[in-house]
Amino acid sequence: MNKLLFIYNPNSGQQKISDYISWIIDYLSSKGNLVTVYATQESGDGRDIVGKIGEDYEKIIVSGGDGTLDEVISGALKADMDKVFAYIPTGSTNDFASSIKISEDIKEATKLAQEGSFRSLDVGKIDDKYFVYVAAFGSISDISFNTDQEVKNVFGRAAYVFEGLRKALPLQNLDSYECEIEVDGEVISADLVHFMVTNSHSVGGFKNLMGADVGLDDGIFELTMVKKPKNLSDINKIVSALSTRSENDMVILRQGKNFKVKSQKPISWSLDGEYGGESQESSIEIIKKRIKIINGLSD
Repeated sequence: MNKLLFIYNPNSGQQKISDYISWIIDYLSSKGNLVTVYATQESGDGRDIVGKIGEDYEKIIVSGGDGTLDEVISGALKADMDKVFAYIPTGSTNDFASSIKISEDIKEATKLAQEGSFRSLDVGKIDDKYFVYVAAFGSISDISFNTDQEVKNVFGRAAYVFEGLRKALPLQNLDSYECEIEVDGEVISADLVHFMVTNSHSVGGFKNLMGADVGLDDGIFELTMVKKPKNLSDINKIVSALSTRSENDMVILRQGKNFKVKSQKPISWSLDGEYGGESQESSIEIIKKRIKIINGLSD
């Protein structure tokens, strides 16, 4: 029998996973798996448990939001494991699942986790931490880990839009960071309200935010930087640039393999939508094809 570890977050999304636990275990068992099940108890729990026992299993299935997936994969990478992962998304936005074509239908995602084939995808590393698809700070990232889970459960993607509009007015309340950013040797200085390095077609529930030119296994992540707006004209420029994925004097776009960030004040990082620590100087590197994950992408 195949030894399989199933880690799930019972509190993700609208807690809909609770209605399917028996079905998932029965289905996986019927396919010749010896299933060990663990329900996470608190933030960071998935990272700890996979670090302790993950080595004993051939495949690790994760169910929850992108934050739960981040915990499990980063915990395995921290322990230098090379495992096959599968994902049953039950969060409120499920950005990464959308990018790798995994259905939000729990039964369909479970069947894919059992029957699908894996593909090796890139992963990011910021200092001593790993992230699956986004490292960010500023407006969108603040919204991601400061919006109450209850609000996300009720409003889903709309929560991000609502919070973004509320926090942008008046403009003097918009926090910013005087930064020096290095992208593969190019140095850029700017007063930023938003910074994100991504490997995804969807961020914060917004589809195709990064444009069509996103390779999930090319060793390159996309960088988006937004300068602090001073008036309504600047806001219009930001909206236009992000809508069309084109640069102007308010939005800076790059692609790269290595990034360095220096700020005049501490930055609170968001890694895959969860709080990722605080620093004034960080280095980000992209590790090509580091994780094996079952997905619905075509070859």
